[in-house]
Amino acid sequence: MGMKTNTTNLAIIIPSYNDLDNIPLVVTGIYAVVPHVHIIIVDDSTQVEKTKLAGLKTAFPKLVIIERAKKSGRGSAVLDGFRKALENKQIAFVLEMDADTSHDPKDLEKFLASAQKADMILGSRYLPDSRIINWPLQRVIMSRIINKFFLRFLLQLPITDYTNGYRMYNRRAAEYLLTITLHETGFLLLSETAYRLKHAGFTIAEVPITFTDRKYGKSSVTFFDLIENLTGAFRIRLRKE
Repeated sequence: MGMKTNTTNLAIIIPSYNDLDNIPLVVTGIYAVVPHVHIIIVDDSTQVEKTKLAGLKTAFPKLVIIERAKKSGRGSAVLDGFRKALENKQIAFVLEMDADTSHDPKDLEKFLASAQKADMILGSRYLPDSRIINWPLQRVIMSRIINKFFLRFLLQLPITDYTNGYRMYNRRAAEYLLTITLHETGFLLLSETAYRLKHAGFTIAEVPITFTDRKYGKSSVTFFDLIENLTGAFRIRLRKE
């Protein structure tokens, strides 16, 4: 795919909350694809989990782990990771992905092959070549309704997946997101960042991904979170800034 497997100008941000069982699998998978990539884990876990997570540095010495005092949301974790990554002037791209094994590291090849096509490359679960594996049917139906009908109708962006957190940004787009005020938190920030980037003149492209339900633990997303996506979309659309 024309990808440089020794990419050193890419930083991968992984927001984490009690995902100790999953993270070694994710990190191992990433290094198998891009051995020299920078990985930054932003962790909101309990103290017991933090202590265990710190032990990963023995197995993966290059890991950077940012420990936060409390659970403050996926969105702010990603932005904290961006800030840390961009301290390194060599970083040209930052990518966010989940800690729960739902995002396949092998799909990194698709992101890197498309890196020059747009300012933000979004991994979509709903393109013709995308695959969803082992996700409960009710979650698939709810997600498709929210993405295909409500969010697309309200935000009107040229994308198929507003709520998936497997995304790559070039440095200019990431820096822009750190200079503006983002009002939403958690998964809602995913919709807000895409909306704000598009309306600031940045370009967005999508690549198909394979999305697999987490191997360990339970999703932190609730029915309330999904409903909040809908009300949040109204807030995003109505804001003047």
